[in-house]
Amino acid sequence: MSEPQSFTSGQRAYLSSLAAVDSIDASSRIRYADWFRVECMRRYREGEKPAALFREAGLDPKLVGYKRIERAFARWKQSPDLSAPQGKAVDPRDQLIAAQALRIQQLEEELRLKQE
Repeated sequence: MSEPQSFTSGQRAYLSSLAAVDSIDASSRIRYADWFRVECMRRYREGEKPAALFREAGLDPKLVGYKRIERAFARWKQSPDLSAPQGKAVDPRDQLIAAQALRIQQLEEELRLKQE
């Protein structure tokens, strides 16, 4: 696969507006929210697909790139805080908030698509 592409200013603005994204710099490096990384790894261990998790958060794999998703999960698997289920304890309330934030993001995207 090829290197992840740079984003247009509009794409960077869209990505920055997502709850799952902490920041995106001029070189198009995306920094994901901690809760999103934790939630992704939890659900990945339960058998969900990385691309589906990104898509649900508004991060369409066609936009961010499958390679970028693959690399993110490779990094997260190496992180001691994210790799082991018994690692850093996650407050169940934080998990609930993360799940609700993903659902809200999904509903907002559905509304945006219906309005177009």
